[in-house]
Amino acid sequence: MLNRLILLFILSISNTVWGVNSIAIIDDSHDVSNISQTGSYFIDKNKALSLDDISSDEYAKQFRPINSDYFQLGMVEGNVWIRTDVAIRTIDNTPVLLEINSPRLQYLDIYLPTLHKGQVQVEIGGARPYNNRQVKSPHYIFSIPANPPPVFTLYLKLSSHLPINADIELKTLSRISQDTQQELTITGILIGILFTLFVCNIFFYIKTSHPMYLIYSFLLVGIVILHLSIHDQVAQFFPNQSNIQERLYNLSSLACLCAIVFFSRLYLNTKAHLPNIDKILIAVGSINGIFAIIFSLTPNVLNIKVLSLIVMSTLILLTIHAIIAFLKNIPFSGYYLAARLTLLTGHFLWILSVYSIIPSVVLFEWGLTITIILEAMIHFSGMIVQTSPLIQKNTLKSQYNQTEVMDFLSDISNRLRRQINILGGGLSHLEQVTTSKEVKPFITSSQTANNNLKNIIERIDLLSDIKDNTPPEQPYPQPLNQLIDRIYNNLQRLDQDNTLIELNTHNTDHVEVLQNATILQHLIESLVQEFKHFTDQTLTLDISRHESNRDGITQLEISCGPIPSRIQASSSFDLGMHYILLLIRYLDGEMKTLESERCINIKLPISVHIRPTNNDLAQQQHFNIILFGQPDEDLQKALSILQSHSNRIEHVSTLENLLEHLELPEKRKSGSIILVFDNGGHIPHVTQQRLMPLMRIEDQCLLISNNVKMSLDYTRKLGFDGLLTCAELDSQLEQQLSKLIQKGDRLKNTSLSRINPLRKTP
Repeated sequence: MLNRLILLFILSISNTVWGVNSIAIIDDSHDVSNISQTGSYFIDKNKALSLDDISSDEYAKQFRPINSDYFQLGMVEGNVWIRTDVAIRTIDNTPVLLEINSPRLQYLDIYLPTLHKGQVQVEIGGARPYNNRQVKSPHYIFSIPANPPPVFTLYLKLSSHLPINADIELKTLSRISQDTQQELTITGILIGILFTLFVCNIFFYIKTSHPMYLIYSFLLVGIVILHLSIHDQVAQFFPNQSNIQERLYNLSSLACLCAIVFFSRLYLNTKAHLPNIDKILIAVGSINGIFAIIFSLTPNVLNIKVLSLIVMSTLILLTIHAIIAFLKNIPFSGYYLAARLTLLTGHFLWILSVYSIIPSVVLFEWGLTITIILEAMIHFSGMIVQTSPLIQKNTLKSQYNQTEVMDFLSDISNRLRRQINILGGGLSHLEQVTTSKEVKPFITSSQTANNNLKNIIERIDLLSDIKDNTPPEQPYPQPLNQLIDRIYNNLQRLDQDNTLIELNTHNTDHVEVLQNATILQHLIESLVQEFKHFTDQTLTLDISRHESNRDGITQLEISCGPIPSRIQASSSFDLGMHYILLLIRYLDGEMKTLESERCINIKLPISVHIRPTNNDLAQQQHFNIILFGQPDEDLQKALSILQSHSNRIEHVSTLENLLEHLELPEKRKSGSIILVFDNGGHIPHVTQQRLMPLMRIEDQCLLISNNVKMSLDYTRKLGFDGLLTCAELDSQLEQQLSKLIQKGDRLKNTSLSRINPLRKTP
């Protein structure tokens, strides 16, 4: 039984092999026929046989079926004969053409012995002028004569000292037009990408004058010429010249390689980082340039394998160079290594397809160009990173270590401190003796500038202490709310731009910070100073404390937003974002940037002690809650929510009654939280304009509106302290009241005015 199954399997295989169609058929339902699937081939190693010899019975039996989708033989010495039978059975006599896509083929002869006996029909190929082609096209196209016999034989003779890779098909005229259009579209897309990169590099070269961009621009031009030569789309411009395709391919491939070598020197600055390898690169680049000229002038003198060997050796050397640079942590070596590995892998696979080790028409036609484009995109990404500023020229040339930089900063701090003290003393004296109102604003702004210089010195000193692991000592606990108030006062003292800042706290009462209070204060002050807006946009800083664990460690969450668009992660040593990140790391915290909300969220573990008191109720009772608006469903909902509050709650329905209630603010014993409902036909900004003269420093005004298009920024421009939609009453009203009461207490207890004392009125 087993023997029978084996015999049946062998018969099935043989039937499949011998059952392959041996006739190329074009009819009304088939507009293309692959000769590689129907034809057979024979290799005449001595190049001595004619068509009569090949078609004789002696040699006809020696033809072997191709039986593949793509005809690839690699390097072949001699003539390659291909034979196939053709049957054209179209009803409307559609023109049928033979298309041979083999750009690097040197000689191609086509015979139709059934129609024209032993006479050659056409002699074309890369070693012959472009004008020999019957149809002017990048591919070799031969038109089958009209009204052929039902079945006729077609012979092709191929010869080349280059690897033979041919896609041979019979097609109708319409099918050839479609395939040509598709190929030109893909070529256009690839060249468009390269052209975009070329324009960007020319722009960078004009802006920076760095030769790296100019060399890379030449490289992109060479890649375009290389792609066009691989697809034989350049020979049409030299119709009477021979071997144009091969000459341009040799020149462009080695010239591109030469450009890559010299580009690599500038990209990684090997002259400064790897001087020995830099000399090797100069020699290798020069050798590639010399061979580019030799191979383009005399393409038949040297074997094509020499060119392939030069290319692969150079790519391997550049890959080794990339690995060494990456191991030595040379700037931007990661991008370079990724590009080198991409090109080495892609070119290696393409070479395997050229020499028929991997038979793939797609890899042969498009593999090299796509690989080079991917490599170019990786290089371009790294070059964009290097473009700040002037390709990081100053950064790359810096040879100072971190210790020397810190010593330098400490020296600057010491030299500036005495001069700033002198300026501060002089400004204080001028402020006391000056009576002119015109001069006082200049003195005030000068004192603010002097305070900012002091703050910069404090940052430098704190930076040095952290680097030396000697942070400022904290002899006693500091209440967190007092720390926040001190931050608030310092920001007023340092503000030069009339910055709009809203500072909110949550769960910070009765909390004492046991250590690192000074660093925490510097961190929050630096956040506000770095992220403040130079417009009327408000920067909101929310400080929240989460519950403590058994060891007294609590998590302090700081949210700051919206941050200005100019803020970016710092990759250099500075007193901005780098300083902030250093303080966060020292406190063992973490920072996340929420791009969608333009907000930065910081979480810090801090050691605290909770000191409970019994004055929470009294603190809240310092404020009366006044609801202003006509009775409706939303106002009733707010009244029901506030029933459990111990504050005094009043409802006023007319503006005149509200103004009477707020008269003589200096005689009122309690502050007021005014909830303005936009439901009574009154205009909110007019209402706020009438209320402002009667409001105390701690009074807060919250607008509650059904207008979903109303924004918080616009509401604050009108003078309100916050905005709440009617849909948010259930979930946000109590939280908003708590924030406003805390803000009012902070404004009441401080000796300074609000951060934004001058509200804009429409």
